[in-house]
Amino acid sequence: MNERDDVNNWAIYRAQQILQREGMDLAKSARSFDHNAIRENGLLLARAIAASLIEASAAMSNNRRIS
Repeated sequence: MNERDDVNNWAIYRAQQILQREGMDLAKSARSFDHNAIRENGLLLARAIAASLIEASAAMSNNRRIS
């Protein structure tokens, strides 16, 4: 497996994790029309995405494998 495959697999795995946690919480709050929960869960989703992008960037700049 090459580095590109490693990055692709990592990205897919991280996206699944984020959607299972923060994505489902956001969907549940939207379903209940709870505007405060929608805002809060939307921010948590955005933070999770940002954190994963920072993690990927750091790993790539250090030329190490993403796990």
